[in-house]
Amino acid sequence: MNFGGRERMSVDGKGRTSVPARFREVLESTLPAKDARELVMVPWGEGCIRVFTAADWRRRREVFDADFAVTDIFGLDEDESDIRRTIYGLAAEVSLDGQGRALLSRDLREWAGIDGDAYWVGIGPVLEIWDPDTFNARITANIAEKFKRARERRARAASTASDTGSAGTSVPPGAPHE
Repeated sequence: MNFGGRERMSVDGKGRTSVPARFREVLESTLPAKDARELVMVPWGEGCIRVFTAADWRRRREVFDADFAVTDIFGLDEDESDIRRTIYGLAAEVSLDGQGRALLSRDLREWAGIDGDAYWVGIGPVLEIWDPDTFNARITANIAEKFKRARERRARAASTASDTGSAGTSVPPGAPHE
């Protein structure tokens, strides 16, 4: 499964929102009919809702639980426990209705700050649901920061190249200059 793109969809007063047609088509073309209508919505760290197929969520949860059992077998790590409480405590199993709508729980809408409209965003194997303003601010901030870091890396690389006297070679850190 591979989702891509972004769609702005309305969220009604009951919290229902339509899964964009192109994302439903991906689900329906890659999964059996019943499985294509069963989703799990999970609060995600960036202030969005991550959407998995039920089968994908079961697989990922097994991996997550196995990792947690190794890293914190007694559940004493507060951060790990809080993450589990948030993800598992607010996770919602959702069945699409006959019109292809999903019900966003009040807890998940509050988590993501969704009121009125929502962006459905395809990010490869999963979907995300965002408040449009939050999504736009995050993307703008991330892109600007990534461009800034890329310019800084290029400037350092150019500086290193000029220090060596040739553009094609660089001197490893700590190595003597000739």
